[in-house]
Amino acid sequence: MRTIALALVAGALTAAPVAAQDIVVTLRGMEGRTSVDLTDLATTSAVPISQSECNTAALLDLRFTQIDSTRSQLHLFYGSNCEMVSVRNDTTDTSCTDLDLEYAINMNTQVDQQIPVSSLIDCTSGSSGTRTIYVLAVDNETSEVSGAGQKVSFPIAFDFQGPSAPTGFTVANGETAMTLSWEASSDQITSYDVFLVADGCDADGNVTTTAFDDPANPTVAVYSNVEGATTGTSVAIPAGTAVGTNYAVAIRGVDNAGNAGTVSSVQCATVVNVDTFWDVYCGGASASEACASSCSASPGDRGGPLPWVLIAGAVIGLATRRRAA
Repeated sequence: MRTIALALVAGALTAAPVAAQDIVVTLRGMEGRTSVDLTDLATTSAVPISQSECNTAALLDLRFTQIDSTRSQLHLFYGSNCEMVSVRNDTTDTSCTDLDLEYAINMNTQVDQQIPVSSLIDCTSGSSGTRTIYVLAVDNETSEVSGAGQKVSFPIAFDFQGPSAPTGFTVANGETAMTLSWEASSDQITSYDVFLVADGCDADGNVTTTAFDDPANPTVAVYSNVEGATTGTSVAIPAGTAVGTNYAVAIRGVDNAGNAGTVSSVQCATVVNVDTFWDVYCGGASASEACASSCSASPGDRGGPLPWVLIAGAVIGLATRRRAA
């Protein structure tokens, strides 16, 4: 408020025309979203316009208020030099582009208008960035003079480019699940897609599937989705999968605009038997004497928790005797 007051005093002292109060713009809603405001659309790190929203021309419900009642039209522009009034009036200057969006003002100080996002930004696939939209209120298309036109500007971010391929991707074999890990990403990741291709590798660990020949467009369905910007997960192996089955495994990131990224390197994993404590301690040829009695009930039998307590005791006892010897 202090800055505005000083500006008005300076204007009065120099006898220059006093600029009208600037327009206020708010986003009342957006087609396809339950809750959104202009802050959400201001940066690519928030919730920018997605490719699908641009392609379907999702509507922005914009409200412009505090418009001078003597104005009759709103004009929308974008460009690097749109702050200059003379540029906006000069149709030959390409540094500020008229979006050809002109709306008649029929409520004096307030205008509600639904504008497709595709009318404000370019929907070219693979692009991303922020475009500042300039709105000018005038009496007619040629009446504006310096200091007389009302204006407002607001940024709209868009992201039509998927995240880069995850790096450092590794997979550990398992019997009922595989452990996946990868390096953290600098992209705005909100989740990861996991792909499994049964028999996608040979017995020597070579990838044989062609599902990831185009890493940007895999030809296999997503097996599971991992929420969050994490760096690892455990993925359940499909029930009934035989031991020895080889899987081709890959992941890709999904960003805050819903763009699916490039698939990671493809890793091979094998379904294996995982030895339990029972297998190691009591299942071998050199099993301890304790296995003949205390371990007579395997973990799969109804022996209850007692045998495991005896096993632990036997292990401690054997260790103690060996140290004493």
